[in-house]
Amino acid sequence: MKNKNIKNKTHTLIISDLHLGSDVSRSKDAADLLKSYQFKKLILLGDIFEDLNFNRLKENDWKFLSLIGKISKTKKVRWVEGNHDEGLAKIFGVLTGARVYKVYRWRHKNRKYAAIHGHQFDNFLIDNVFLSFLASKIYSLIQRMDFKDKNISHFVKKTSKGWLRLSDKVARRAITYARLRGINYIFCGHTHKAMEERRGKIRYYNSGCWTDMPPTYITLDEKRIEIHKYY
Repeated sequence: MKNKNIKNKTHTLIISDLHLGSDVSRSKDAADLLKSYQFKKLILLGDIFEDLNFNRLKENDWKFLSLIGKISKTKKVRWVEGNHDEGLAKIFGVLTGARVYKVYRWRHKNRKYAAIHGHQFDNFLIDNVFLSFLASKIYSLIQRMDFKDKNISHFVKKTSKGWLRLSDKVARRAITYARLRGINYIFCGHTHKAMEERRGKIRYYNSGCWTDMPPTYITLDEKRIEIHKYY
């Protein structure tokens, strides 16, 4: 049996799309994940909040934000704004000690890295703001009403996310963005679909989300970059 006092180790953790305040946010699981790791840097890759209504934040959501405040006292916390939490990140950045970015860039051993939420590459969202908002609300309602195994939600996501979120197109456009800026590794969220893609010398990673089962996250260390499922 694994000793609960022994933590996983990595240099950087990336999580995105918690949508705090929504009925399907898995903020307690996200907090448990952070507590289970030893790390030096945390990247919150956008859509940490669902919307501007703070009254919707539940006890576990506030506990998660409190944990971020504690983590930022000893570790680097980088908060990249998403389309749902634009503006909010600055407010809670002050309260939690996280540094806020539109795009977060860094270097390591002559390699360039960038983290950007990804809605910037979603033409459907940009051109159809109301339809995208309505689809998001309908999907959240389906998740709340779904059975415990979430079979209906998974089916809807599988058949519609490719059209609504354009996961593959977001990946391609993110890779083009990286190529034009000499970036070697680019990380996005937004699509709620964890994935990895390589084009030449550029690698694209999507961190998935914390509103579906299983939630996903990314770890970066000296040897590898990995996408993980949290059970």
